[in-house]
Amino acid sequence: MQKVDLRINFVTEHTTRKMNSTQKCDYIISKLKTDCVLVFEGGLNPEEEAALIQETMTQIDHQKFLGYKILNPTPLRMSGLFNRRNLKMTVIAPHNYEHLSIALV
Repeated sequence: MQKVDLRINFVTEHTTRKMNSTQKCDYIISKLKTDCVLVFEGGLNPEEEAALIQETMTQIDHQKFLGYKILNPTPLRMSGLFNRRNLKMTVIAPHNYEHLSIALV
């Protein structure tokens, strides 16, 4: 089995709030092309995931691109002193991380 260096980019909600769907798709695809795993705080909604798939199909090299994996772990319930909220995230990884799994505990 070939050893692969793991690179992870954490993308905060603050960053993604400034992006429209097209900008998010372009950002994700550019990072996937460099074999980077992306972790989005707040996650992607179903419409954004669908747009990502559509945009990927128009931008990729169909001879070289082998796919990516989208994981949406069950949200964690976070309790603070004054508030409670669910921590949601979306993890997007290139195909070569096929054994990648996420557990939030």
